[in-house]
Amino acid sequence: MALPPWTVDLLRRGVADLARQATDPETAQNLKDQASKLVEELPRVAREKVDTILKQAEARAAPFRDAWSGATSFQRPQSLINGSGNLSHPRGSGVAVDPSVLAAAAPYLMGDCSLPHDQRSTQPVERFLTDGCGTEVQVLVVNSFDSGLSLLGQCGRRAGRILVPRCCAVPLRAGDPACLADELQRWTGGSVREVGTSAGITEADLAGAMGGCPSRSFGGQRTTTLVRLPLACCTLDAGTRRNHGVSEVVVAPTARLLGASSESCCSAAELIRSGADGVLMGGSVLTGTPGMGILIGRTEWMKAWEEDPRVSMLQAPDAMIAMLNAAALLACDSGLPVDRLISASESNLHDRAERLATQLSGIDGVTSATVTQESAMMSAESGKLPSRQVLVRVNTASPAVIVERLTKGDTCLLVEPSDDGIAIDLRWITPDQQARISQLFSAAIH
Repeated sequence: MALPPWTVDLLRRGVADLARQATDPETAQNLKDQASKLVEELPRVAREKVDTILKQAEARAAPFRDAWSGATSFQRPQSLINGSGNLSHPRGSGVAVDPSVLAAAAPYLMGDCSLPHDQRSTQPVERFLTDGCGTEVQVLVVNSFDSGLSLLGQCGRRAGRILVPRCCAVPLRAGDPACLADELQRWTGGSVREVGTSAGITEADLAGAMGGCPSRSFGGQRTTTLVRLPLACCTLDAGTRRNHGVSEVVVAPTARLLGASSESCCSAAELIRSGADGVLMGGSVLTGTPGMGILIGRTEWMKAWEEDPRVSMLQAPDAMIAMLNAAALLACDSGLPVDRLISASESNLHDRAERLATQLSGIDGVTSATVTQESAMMSAESGKLPSRQVLVRVNTASPAVIVERLTKGDTCLLVEPSDDGIAIDLRWITPDQQARISQLFSAAIH
């Protein structure tokens, strides 16, 4: 006996609705078992229809279960997360956040995880950084990098003052003309003073800015904080600063958590090991996290923030802190996605570029696709990183229009228009992303 159409439709909507509510493996399995018993009692035609509905509903619930268990299929590229140095580019990097980092936030977002009130949520990352810094440190995670700047601005209030080396009068971030002193001035309202020259800062400059009187420490007394960028020209010896009672905070919009600093990339651990009292950095592909503000400092210096009422308003939720903890663990093993991309050999990139060029050459509207040996797309002031790029020429639309369409797709690509065509950089593209480029490109040029 065949079921009436309305009965089949009712079953379809009911089972699909229940499946949408399945956000953990146990609930999904119970639903499947109960539905299977129901299906066994239905006629063959109805049984096939319900079985199809179950499979579709199970596929829709997969991302939630993958986030819970950390499955690799739950990998979504974050298109606007930029790194500095070898990765800085106005269009973003296209480097995805690792699935294990995303999965770390899932229990907190679902409300199934909480920490005891007496336990610091940043303890895991603090443990990793304490070993790397060579001294005990504490970490404060805020909602954004700008929120961290506003906290640093508080060092210039309450009878305090902020000194910024003049050699730091450079844009903080690519595409943003704002400088460090301007940003701090915005949050302090007049207690920021630039010192030194464009070539750097000396002990005499510091003494002159303070009027020859050493600064006093915490406890309501007047304090002086030197806030600088990670530039060699504005580095002062730690002993010299401490003789004048000056704290030092390094502002690094994009930096690594761990590892040795280089000319094009610094790390928070190395900066503190070199004598800085604190480091403010932003979440990026170099930290392996979404955007956030990360304030790392020596324990004795960080204690001042425990009394600041703004901290509770700006502090990031536990889900973001959990992602930072997971990313720090990956960074210890050099397992961040950006590390894997940087370690790709030139021969590997060349083979992949040739395959991609062959695929794109077969698309209607593409006149040619050639492999070039240009360096990876990056900011002009950083070092060179070898790469392979595929230069594609088309006759259907302007390169700028095609690039705009590609950047709106769900696959993150670092592409750049030029007079010759569209350049696709293979350095920051994973094999999984590359497999979807042909389809994306075909849709973009038509």
